[in-house]
Amino acid sequence: MSETRVRQEIGPWVVTYAWPNDVDQGGPRTLTIAPAETADPAELAGGLSTTVTRRLDFVRAADEWRQLRRSAAIATDDPEEHRRRQRAALRDAVNRGVNEHYLAVLSAAYVDTVRHGGTGVTATLAELVGRSPETVRAHLKEARKRGLLTASKGRAGGQLTDRAWRVLRIDPQES
Repeated sequence: MSETRVRQEIGPWVVTYAWPNDVDQGGPRTLTIAPAETADPAELAGGLSTTVTRRLDFVRAADEWRQLRRSAAIATDDPEEHRRRQRAALRDAVNRGVNEHYLAVLSAAYVDTVRHGGTGVTATLAELVGRSPETVRAHLKEARKRGLLTASKGRAGGQLTDRAWRVLRIDPQES
């Protein structure tokens, strides 16, 4: 089962909250706390403590999860509704400019379209965004250049990077 994850940094720790994609309310199903890749070993020497767990922010994580569901337009049972939500999210984002938020939303739509076996991915996204396929292709290239989307050599594909997930958590009016 696929899931949506929200990350929080608490000192030298990274907390990952995960919700299955088939739920639309409630708290996370799993919670993982692990050392950050850049953590100083001296900061980790004492291990986890209640000081860290008291700083877990479930409310903020749930708010970010709901924003991710809207921004990434996670699939619904109704393909037309899913497409309508994607179009609205993409057009709203591009109307605010070709910035990191728009590129992250575009990247999320790209990954979603590829994952669902769509053909003519660039043409599909171009129709949703209201731009030419060449423009969308250039925007995807820029998203990769900015570290929002990984590359998949020789074929359509890629994944959202941690940076893209962080950008998607930001209110688009703040970017």
